[in-house]
Amino acid sequence: MFKKIGVVVLSFLLCACSMGVQLKKQTFTIELGKDIYANPTLYLKDSSHSSRLKVVSKSVGVDKKNNRFMTSGMDYLVVGEYDFAIQDGNKEYPFVIKVKDTAPPVCASEVSQITISVGQNIDWNSYFHATDLSGVTFEANVDTSSASTQDVQVKISDRFGNAVTKNVSVVVQ
Repeated sequence: MFKKIGVVVLSFLLCACSMGVQLKKQTFTIELGKDIYANPTLYLKDSSHSSRLKVVSKSVGVDKKNNRFMTSGMDYLVVGEYDFAIQDGNKEYPFVIKVKDTAPPVCASEVSQITISVGQNIDWNSYFHATDLSGVTFEANVDTSSASTQDVQVKISDRFGNAVTKNVSVVVQ
């Protein structure tokens, strides 16, 4: 009886040891601009044997610097889908990291009123100082052809459709 239990336990342990590396998931989604580290414990279910493992990029144009992955020539990994693998000796365990931009632009300034001259184009960024790793565009309907005061809604967007709106009074004189 005890001999049979011992054989079952030993068989289970041998099977468990031969299962190898187990990833938390096959695809990881990371926000644009967040650090993507080459630390295997971040991607594994069980990190008890992670000291012998290493994370490598399988995608072209991805560099590893200071234990972080980034697009060549950048300080972060740009929006896209990237192939990675955890190496355990001669075995590899592939996974994907998707970098997405889901955050709207950030405005460093809040402006309630802008005063311009008749016919002047408005450089919205000089007032709102908006930033986004994907770039920013401004949309607003304002008539600068004659003197007036207009309440305007300015839409500040990035190229992935993330946006923030700001209300401002535009005084044209």
